Amino acid sequence: MLNIGDTIILEIEDYSEEEKKRFKCRLVDRVKEFLFIDYPINEKTKRVGFFHDGTQFNASFIGKDQVVYLFQTELLARKKGNIPMLVLKDPGKENYIRIQRRQYVRVNVSIDVAAHPLKASFSPFVSVTADISGGGIAIILPKDQYLPVGKEVECWLSLHMQTGEIKYIKAACHVIRIISEKDSPREKACMQFVNINEGDRQTIIRYCFERQLYLRKKGLIE
Repeated sequence: MLNIGDTIILEIEDYSEEEKKRFKCRLVDRVKEFLFIDYPINEKTKRVGFFHDGTQFNASFIGKDQVVYLFQTELLARKKGNIPMLVLKDPGKENYIRIQRRQYVRVNVSIDVAAHPLKASFSPFVSVTADISGGGIAIILPKDQYLPVGKEVECWLSLHMQTGEIKYIKAACHVIRIISEKDSPREKACMQFVNINEGDRQTIIRYCFERQLYLRKKGLIE
């Protein structure tokens, strides 16, 4: 699945600059639960990244099946060889999350959301999501709440990240459809993000990734 010579992307949150940094590296060797990589290069600055032992990363790579795999890892040590290397923890392939390319991971989760009209006329309301992905959200509508299909809505979301930090996201959403379910008295609005900061989208994707890992560790999903 992850083979020697494969490119790995490491992402780390830089709280001093309020942005996520991406580094590219190559898998040089692997022994049991250890991954040996060459020194990561910052994709933006093209400079070598320097990290303290214990630094945690969100890692991703593309397998031979052209599918993206995600996993969490941390820096364990440094090693000298023919080239200087970093040693990362391999959580095991059972903890890799498989994502189809060009497809966003969707997770079922209740997130506080506030919806306001943009080009449509309706009363602003607050509710929670039924699910979320990097591509959009589904909102549980308050009783008798009107929401026009085909129009744009401004939504504010609050994401509780694994670090304990709360991220606030604003996005313009296109209302795709309203769903009525037999086993629920509340309707659900399915929306697609149409105007969202790409940094915010990446934050949502990371949130979904963290949520999937949490549910997998709890044995709630496979």
